[in-house]
Amino acid sequence: MSVHDLAVVHPSAQLGKNVSVGPFSSIGSGVQIGDDVQIGPNALIEPGCVIEKNCQIHHGASLGGSPQIADFKDVPSGVHIGEGTVVREYVTIHRSHLENGKTRVGPKCLLMAYVHIAHDCDLGREVVVVNGAGLSGHVVVEDYAFVSGMVGVHQFTRIGKHSMIGGGLILRQDVLPYSLIKGPPARLYTANVVGLKRRGFSEAAVSGLRKALKFLKQPDLNASQAVEKIQAELEMTEDIRYLVDFISASKRGIVK
Repeated sequence: MSVHDLAVVHPSAQLGKNVSVGPFSSIGSGVQIGDDVQIGPNALIEPGCVIEKNCQIHHGASLGGSPQIADFKDVPSGVHIGEGTVVREYVTIHRSHLENGKTRVGPKCLLMAYVHIAHDCDLGREVVVVNGAGLSGHVVVEDYAFVSGMVGVHQFTRIGKHSMIGGGLILRQDVLPYSLIKGPPARLYTANVVGLKRRGFSEAAVSGLRKALKFLKQPDLNASQAVEKIQAELEMTEDIRYLVDFISASKRGIVK
């Protein structure tokens, strides 16, 4: 373990094997840090944070700060960072506003510089969030989603798995899994074909998802009518069933 002389580590913090902590970083009480975690200079890790092994926390990152809620009543809560996640410069991740709640970032995520993850967000596996993007409170980002730079996401929005969102967009509604969103304004473009192929989806699976999303994109069909058309005309594979169930569960409506 290598802790710089100019770092401050609370005596109750638990640091695993081969952890390094850079100068002027501060690690608060009760923080749990797994093996082989690298923490750069000037990072702030506040009480209630759990960082699993093999993570990288870069210069100026701030983890576990109080949620930005005007009438917030202080309660014990925290942030959980999954194994192998990279948190780049000046990222902010705020703790839950719920007693004993957690803001969660899954394993092997990449949060690029100046990303903001608000209270009670839940990010899945291998999510990428690009420079300057901001997620408001209670946003859910499913596995393998890609959020481009300077995107702003409204609170309680859900971003489906394997989706890709173009840069600079404002999202007020749920993003369909497997979809590619372009704009402005944010619009459903087609399936995230490149991303799906990189993840090993077959040509048949990609083709089926493209057809399903094409139905959803049609301006003369609302979401319910598009789902009926999907169910009537396409094979209900596991992926298309997930897409249909995602729409049924949406509380904010979908980007289309």
